[in-house]
Amino acid sequence: MNRRNDHPASPAPLRPAARRASSMPRSAIREIMAMAAGRPDVIHLEVGEPDFGTPGDITERAFEAVRAGATRYTPNAGMPRLRELVAGRVAARTGAAVTAAEIVITTGAIGALFTALNVVVDAGDEVLVPDPGWPNYESILHLAGATPLRYTMRPDNAFLPDLDEVERLIGPRTKAILLNSPGNPSGAVFPQAVMERFGTIARRHGVYLISDEIYEDIVFEGEPVSALSVAPADRVLLISGVSKSYAMTGWRLGWMVAPAQLAALGAGLQEPVTSCPAAPSQAAAMAALAGPQDEVFRFRDIFKRRRDIVEEVFRGTGLLPFVPRGAFYALIDIGRSGRDSLSFAKDLLIRDNVATVPGITFGPSCENFVRVAFTTEDRKLRTGLERLRDRLLASDG
Repeated sequence: MNRRNDHPASPAPLRPAARRASSMPRSAIREIMAMAAGRPDVIHLEVGEPDFGTPGDITERAFEAVRAGATRYTPNAGMPRLRELVAGRVAARTGAAVTAAEIVITTGAIGALFTALNVVVDAGDEVLVPDPGWPNYESILHLAGATPLRYTMRPDNAFLPDLDEVERLIGPRTKAILLNSPGNPSGAVFPQAVMERFGTIARRHGVYLISDEIYEDIVFEGEPVSALSVAPADRVLLISGVSKSYAMTGWRLGWMVAPAQLAALGAGLQEPVTSCPAAPSQAAAMAALAGPQDEVFRFRDIFKRRRDIVEEVFRGTGLLPFVPRGAFYALIDIGRSGRDSLSFAKDLLIRDNVATVPGITFGPSCENFVRVAFTTEDRKLRTGLERLRDRLLASDG
């Protein structure tokens, strides 16, 4: 009788999960969203997405495309017609000669960021990132085995970078500088002189500029300046998409603009990650870019009106050190509370039913702030801001 399996040996201890995945920095944005989920009557000032739906003509044309067969794989770099439309849009905005060969369509702008960083960064490289800045920048670099070096943007300088500090941080392992204008979480918009200096730095030190311009259509004063219009084209990777401008966050459609050789590498990276962006989403993006742009301007005007509500509620309190000039975020100073930003945000949610994002998730320089997103309707926005203001003013007593 074969008794080999009668008394099986104890299984060996299971090998651990990947250290790089388990040690990846986590965003407090999702932590607050999870806490707020299911709570009744929460005023959501934490979510960075427009509160209105995708314009009906875009949705309808996407449905028509699906009914006509837009349900299959597409090329890794995206549909040729969409790449042409993006190239035309970028060329018109920047004055650069951009072709479809320099466009990679991605699954959301986060997909474009992931692709851009991974086509230029090797393990052990360094990348300069903004502080405060979107936490996913550092998460992607962590997964790539690269090192983020923070450059600080202070409220007393309109959340603009100290470009002398930026230049001092560049060393032999520095591969790229990541910049974001209009900015999340500050709402800062980098002026022409700042962007030109970034171009000079890229030229002088031989580093790439990875420019996150996803909020390019949401600017309240002046015009946004693209890195591609002021820096050498061979070292700029531009990130954008349809999520914010067209209220299309759930369609997950973005793009990377890069020198043709890097774009080809980026298209190749799509294969093992997402294969290609979703065909229906690409059809929707084509409708958005080729159609009337009236809704984009209307959305911008709504956000400007809400920005003005933020300014009005906090006027004279010293709690709003910088009035945002773009995007749809503002940083509120909670220093007088004596609390760290995470515990303050959790307490505000529990006690006042207002969800905000703790500043620490955007970097050490932002610990004394919470971020509010003015992406909810005016009445609720005002109520939530007043509760936040009153909570902070009460801490003075």
